[in-house]
Amino acid sequence: MRKRVISGAILVVLISVFIVVGGIPFGALMMIASLISVYELCKACKVHESEQSPSAYKNIADLGDVNAKAKNKAKKLDFCNLPEVVAYVTTVLLYVLITYYAGLFAGKVSYGDGPSGVALKGLATKLSEGDAILALIVTFILVILAIYVVTYPKYSIRQVMALIFIMVYAPLMISFIYRIRVEDGNNIYGMIKAFLVIITASGSDMSAYFTGVNLGKHKLAPLLSPKKSIEGAVGGVVGAALLNTIFALALCAFDVLELRFIWIFALIGAVGSVISQIGDLAASAIKRSFDIKDYGNIIPGHGGAMDRLDSILVVAPIIYMMITLLT
Repeated sequence: MRKRVISGAILVVLISVFIVVGGIPFGALMMIASLISVYELCKACKVHESEQSPSAYKNIADLGDVNAKAKNKAKKLDFCNLPEVVAYVTTVLLYVLITYYAGLFAGKVSYGDGPSGVALKGLATKLSEGDAILALIVTFILVILAIYVVTYPKYSIRQVMALIFIMVYAPLMISFIYRIRVEDGNNIYGMIKAFLVIITASGSDMSAYFTGVNLGKHKLAPLLSPKKSIEGAVGGVVGAALLNTIFALALCAFDVLELRFIWIFALIGAVGSVISQIGDLAASAIKRSFDIKDYGNIIPGHGGAMDRLDSILVVAPIIYMMITLLT
């Protein structure tokens, strides 16, 4: 527990510093976190496997089934394979796109007079940031399918399906934290919104834990997480809403935000807590499906990057959309 608390505190301080700094340093941190998450998920979901037995998975019901492992032949595990390399490259390109559009909105991008400048200007005028990211993800899927077809039967459909899911689940959703921070030109409002993601997810987690420990009686999802309770889940929603309200009141007191943001932040806290707990349970379900305890061991006392980002990565897109719609 001591190791967990110390490493958790260091992690919070590190993330807070990078959120305040913002810009490319924060983007680099989120990109590294995304790359590590892709690696951990690929390892957990057995995307690393370079040799597949034709009879390893007979139908869709076997995908992710722990018992299906008994039907598999011995497989060689690589550090990564070609589809994974494409995933890593796509992750880097995703952050390059976000950084480019963030610089464009802030008026910091210079097109220049050469062919490359014209090309960049054409991209910005013909595709919005959302369209460009969507085009990148679609291209990634098409490339993965092309590799699957050309190299068949080297990779299984299970690997292809898992990798497409991983790309959307980890780097795309994590990138929303960076988009929130830099979309408004890397100003104080972007910083506030990025902190809102962390406060919502962490506040929900802590509130749910302490409420569950002291008041928890009814199991929430005993097969996925035996220690989680319904009382804890409710406490997480109330706690996140309360912490976000306090955050908004403090900002209003210093005339940073208008009073109307108090109820907006409270609502974001409540909705975000529900989503955060779903994300936490979903990550637990993935681990149980593949019979692993943690996604990795990069963070002492916590496990892998995905063990800490499992709730934050699902909260970020929701907060991004709620802020866009409500403000």
